[in-house]
Amino acid sequence: MGDAQITFLGEGDFLPAMEGANLAWREESVKSGDLKTPDGLSLRYYYAIPEHPNAAVTIIHGFCEFFIKYHELAWYLYRSGFAVFFLEQRGHGYSEGKLSEPDVVYIDRYATYAADQKQFLDQVVFPQTEGLKKLLLAHSMGGAVGTLFLETYPQYFEAAILSSPMLRMKAGHYPPPAVAMLRLYAKLSGKTKKIAPGQHHFTGEPSFETSSSLSKARYEYQFNARLADKHYQTYGASFAWAAASLSATNRLLKKAGQIRIPVTMLTAGEDHLIDPEGYRIFLEKVPQTKRIHYETARHELFNADDDNRRKYFSDLLEALDGYCTG
Repeated sequence: MGDAQITFLGEGDFLPAMEGANLAWREESVKSGDLKTPDGLSLRYYYAIPEHPNAAVTIIHGFCEFFIKYHELAWYLYRSGFAVFFLEQRGHGYSEGKLSEPDVVYIDRYATYAADQKQFLDQVVFPQTEGLKKLLLAHSMGGAVGTLFLETYPQYFEAAILSSPMLRMKAGHYPPPAVAMLRLYAKLSGKTKKIAPGQHHFTGEPSFETSSSLSKARYEYQFNARLADKHYQTYGASFAWAAASLSATNRLLKKAGQIRIPVTMLTAGEDHLIDPEGYRIFLEKVPQTKRIHYETARHELFNADDDNRRKYFSDLLEALDGYCTG
């Protein structure tokens, strides 16, 4: 479908493409807007619709991410014939919802993230893609949001791809009573919106070697965007975000069996953020899931080394094409 001869960028030609052909595409084809939420926040979104789209792909991004991290992936999707929609989640990028310490991420509960996505789909995606199949692509924290969304609103998507989904964080298996105690402690101590233990503020110092990326060119492209624009400097989790994340992963695994649509799960063998036990539980409860594993890749599969990254993009596009024709 679309451009069947897409050549995926390597390490050496990535930056020239981002500053050349990809920039030209963004200037010509990518549009943006702002969504007003019921609680008064303005959320930034981006979209690009090819002339004859074969399906609509909604991307839900991960923790501390923003649209710039998806310039390459969105471009491939568009050139493959997919309409692409991307909402910067509250507290991220140019969306409102940041704290007085703007590099610390806050959320009350993941149901709020899911409600934002529903509003985005209802008011932006669906009106522009009538008659098209709706497909979900969700990464990391977005995988948790997306999984909860699929469980809560089962009628919205025909199929989903979960990329390194945050179904359970490493050292993150806490029973509901423990999560409730964490919330209570944060509230009583006035730390709900303070940075959580083990988290860090944005310092402006790169840390490629310990990052979730194996592509230095891509890491530098995204890190330079952070340096240049304070909107992209979200970096650490608040107590509230940590408690909400633990609560969300407990709930989504408990209710995963409610998912009936086909799912493709893409996972990394060198992921230092995600506990693979969450994958095992999900696969057991959602047997129609196809898992594709990249043993030598890190968490950000779209920023992997050349071999893993090219296979990842190829597998992802093949899965989406299959959902369009299946």
